[in-house]
Amino acid sequence: MTPFGRRLFLSALGAGVAAPVTTHAQRAADPPNNPDVAIIGAGVAGVTAARALMATGKCVLVIEARDRIGGRTFTDPTTFGFAFDHGAQWIEAGKTNPAMAIVREAAAKASLDRSEQAIFLAGKELSKEDYARFEKIAQNATRKIEEVLKKLPDFVVGKLLVPQDPLERLAYAMMGPLEQGVENGELSARDFTRQPEAEPQYSVAEGMGAMIARWGAKVPVKLGARVVRVDSTGTQVMVETTAGQIRASAAIVTLPTGVLATGKIGFSPQLSAAKRDAIAQLPMASFNKVALLFSRQVIDAPAGRNVTGLTRKDLAFDSIVRPANREAALVFVGGALARALEDEGGRAAVTFAVSALAEIYGNDLRGAVAKSHATQWGKDPYATGSWSVARPGHADKRLVVAEPHHDRVFFAGEATDPVWATRVGGAYASGLRAAKEALAVPALQRR
Repeated sequence: MTPFGRRLFLSALGAGVAAPVTTHAQRAADPPNNPDVAIIGAGVAGVTAARALMATGKCVLVIEARDRIGGRTFTDPTTFGFAFDHGAQWIEAGKTNPAMAIVREAAAKASLDRSEQAIFLAGKELSKEDYARFEKIAQNATRKIEEVLKKLPDFVVGKLLVPQDPLERLAYAMMGPLEQGVENGELSARDFTRQPEAEPQYSVAEGMGAMIARWGAKVPVKLGARVVRVDSTGTQVMVETTAGQIRASAAIVTLPTGVLATGKIGFSPQLSAAKRDAIAQLPMASFNKVALLFSRQVIDAPAGRNVTGLTRKDLAFDSIVRPANREAALVFVGGALARALEDEGGRAAVTFAVSALAEIYGNDLRGAVAKSHATQWGKDPYATGSWSVARPGHADKRLVVAEPHHDRVFFAGEATDPVWATRVGGAYASGLRAAKEALAVPALQRR
């Protein structure tokens, strides 16, 4: 479930990053508004790059438009009686995912996701025979995609996987909107198959966002400052922000492709046509969560059960019921449905989530909702979506976005990683890569 090692020449930038060692004397000699490296965006990629650079003794300043760090990771620890992650929630493929380094460095408690799955069509759980058929549909879909990719560089998944009945419709939705945040008609087969398998999948007891905030607490960050221009034409990189100007020897840009595509941040010299096109070909997916807290027990199911279904109106959803043994639920929506619910506004997403669960657990559930919240990542101006997706035929554009600009401006973020894009691991790995690239700038090597 997506709901977003490097060979480095310095040992401090290896698989684990040492705790920041920037000294008071260094900061006094090199004040925050004149750092060695200015980092734009305090999400996972920005914090990773900052920690890596600080571990080598470099002075950094992270510039963040929000009033918090973490980017698309954010935990609400109190409202629902459990850690509700508005954004990234899991570390998938935990045996190889680079983001497991964060768990180790933060001394966090990661738990293996062992939740059982129940599947429903129009409120009724699948029969034993349909469960077996569902698994076969999923396996055949993956096999078909891999076979076609042996003959073609890429193709639209939705042209190959055309559902013939509700069971196929749900199985295919779990590959597109409920996994990638886009409809299968917009899904690149190459970008989809690039990702490692999700298992084993881990969650963090305190919440992913809370762990990231704690892990990055010692990184120097200027909050509430929006970058409007990056000028690398002079002897130093000039970063113009709403809170003033910052000069640095190098800059690392970690903003989502959706934010870069708005053009609200200017670059001098202008980004190349190839990079601008690459950004445009990596738009943001739509994936949101609805948290529901009930005033009494209305869901008869084991704690933490994963419930996936297709409503009577043929709308696909995923959910976790009774998370952390609470009388609550998390409902996930993606793709066109997520966009439509955001556009409708108000309590549309909450209403959908309640109705979807009521089809399964009964209408008594409707009157028991005590608290609710629906994320709207598409309307967040500093995210514009949940994670990047490559348009069909453009999976290689991730490497183009990652290329340096004008020798001293570097790009990081999950969108720039060719393997772990859409995931926390991609943001982490890209932060390490960008830190290495910045350290190769001649002006930094002389310091």
